[in-house]
Amino acid sequence: MATLSRFSVLHTADLEQFRAAASRYLTPHRLSPAGRHAGLQTDVAMAELGPITLVYCRNTGAELRVELTEQVDYYDVNLALGGTNLLHADRDEVYVDAGTAGILSPSMVARMALSDGYRQLHVRVERHALERHLEELLDRPIAAPIRFLPGMDLARPAAASWAQAVQLLLRDLDQPAGLAEAGVDSPWPRFLMTGLLLAQPHNYRRELENRQASPRRSTPVKRALELIERDPSAELSIERLAFEAGTTPRSLQRHFKEYVGCSPREYVRSIRLARAHEDLRSARPGTTVTDIALKWGFGHVPRFAGAYQARYGVPPSETLHSSCRAADRPVAKRIGDAGERS
Repeated sequence: MATLSRFSVLHTADLEQFRAAASRYLTPHRLSPAGRHAGLQTDVAMAELGPITLVYCRNTGAELRVELTEQVDYYDVNLALGGTNLLHADRDEVYVDAGTAGILSPSMVARMALSDGYRQLHVRVERHALERHLEELLDRPIAAPIRFLPGMDLARPAAASWAQAVQLLLRDLDQPAGLAEAGVDSPWPRFLMTGLLLAQPHNYRRELENRQASPRRSTPVKRALELIERDPSAELSIERLAFEAGTTPRSLQRHFKEYVGCSPREYVRSIRLARAHEDLRSARPGTTVTDIALKWGFGHVPRFAGAYQARYGVPPSETLHSSCRAADRPVAKRIGDAGERS
């Protein structure tokens, strides 16, 4: 049985159709054959599981050159199911084959050289979902984006287990009544996100591994965190937080640094940016960046834009426009849809 055969999107000999289909579910790019080509055949399949999308691409009859024309705005694990891919990600080079996967992180630009007969599975993980998941695991907000090492050695036990889990998911998707059919309650997205964070080195890896050894939060910190997370758009000065937490501003500052890893002000800004990011991604037509900035307590819109770009790699206006474009994107081969057709 072909990979993700229940979720096939395209089978064509037309290279432009192949490029357009892959761009729809991944990142826009230029695509060209390397040298002579004959009998070209390509396939695209796509299955969505909430914040994780599996995109399968196959090319036979030609070697292909791929150059992304936009920065990646999600996490993309490239797994070779057959053939090879010479992946250039920023300044790094990864030879993607049966023993090595490649990982693109947000804001990266990349180019690829795909062998004839190459079969690649993209495990696309939405940035906001993975960052929120990491924050849950660390029990604190993160100020900087997650940045993975671009080469994943599949000989390492943790990475091998994660890749095997992806293979298990592919087999599960072959079954109309598999766990993937649970929709929003499917265990797969959280399982794969946790596994990826534990299997591949990144800038939060050490803290994540040591999280159980971290000291328990003090009661004043818990009270302050509950107040911030309940209404991050409110007036949340250090004086008010300290009063509500039953401690002094200086003591609260010290405890935040010890138990949370940042100051109360940094925590408030991080939560507000995350909420603004969610609103920008799901904004209705007519919503402006100013509307969302003011809603979440950012009185100075240019400063909000600067902080947002530092956190997410793009200005808030670009996220807002992208959400409008995504609303027009054709919806194809979602898990439930495939189950109804099978």
